[in-house]
Amino acid sequence: MLVALCLSIISMATIVFSSHRLLCYLRHFQQVEYDQKRFLTWIQENDIYDKKGSTIAAIAALIVELTKEKILISLIASTMAGISLVWLAWSEEDPKKDGFPLLQITKKSRKVYNLALISYSILMVIAFVSCYALGADDDIAIYWLIVIIFMQSSPIWLLLSTRSYYRR
Repeated sequence: MLVALCLSIISMATIVFSSHRLLCYLRHFQQVEYDQKRFLTWIQENDIYDKKGSTIAAIAALIVELTKEKILISLIASTMAGISLVWLAWSEEDPKKDGFPLLQITKKSRKVYNLALISYSILMVIAFVSCYALGADDDIAIYWLIVIIFMQSSPIWLLLSTRSYYRR
């Protein structure tokens, strides 16, 4: 029961965090006029990857791994890491209101963002359920490592969503 609660906390915090990160990446994607090659070049040239969120997830994975015999400590560590992710997302600038250039919420940007966030969230939950079903049910550190992979893949979800947008 505590493992399921822990996974729910991790999932919800990661989705809230990623909803903000996707907006940040979308601002830059919109700035290059949804040109996938220019966006990928910007990512590579500027070493764009999530440092803060991944660090929080890595620390949580380490704490959970070191205390895996004590599920209550894992739950507390995961809850604190989840709160940290949500706080980080809320404390950073809102790309729709702050920074330059501002993210323009258009019909296209809304569809790309929604599709990216929904796809991201569904596949993350599927990854969690799959790991749980395959026997990683009590190894919560594995889920934090999955979170890191998903955090680093955020820009890719925007690229995939744009491809789906143009196919319609």
